[in-house]
Amino acid sequence: MAQATWLQAVSGEEIHALRQDPISINRLDKPVHYRTHYFAALNYFLTGQAWPGPEDHELWPVISGAESIACSTLENGAFSVVSPDQATELAALLATVDVMAVETAIRQADFEELVDEHEIYELELITPDEGPEIIVAELDRLTAFYAETADAELGVAMYIT
Repeated sequence: MAQATWLQAVSGEEIHALRQDPISINRLDKPVHYRTHYFAALNYFLTGQAWPGPEDHELWPVISGAESIACSTLENGAFSVVSPDQATELAALLATVDVMAVETAIRQADFEELVDEHEIYELELITPDEGPEIIVAELDRLTAFYAETADAELGVAMYIT
């Protein structure tokens, strides 16, 4: 099974508290959240990189986070956050994504190459015929999550497990 990426909407104060006590991420259970098994695929079809950084695309932190916080109790050793202001910016950017172009890119993608060359291992869980519907649905859910987060003036805490 692919790893899961959890995103939870949090206040600026909660982000500050997480910085002070990173282990408290284990108790975080917010009502506004998003979970996906398609971290690298979403990144790739949004930014052109499975593991983007600030130099790659303006949407790079949407599922990767803008600030990494070390946490000894998480299997990957860290979680990431985006501030409320950054979440608002990302929500606006996601709202402008050409979903039809993303769907076309998924339809034209060589899944085997993406797995081998870009380490997008979650594509092994679906067929190329299933890919457009599944990944576009994930993009729609991610966009809705960020819209709700921005409307509430919240930021995001996220981690992979």
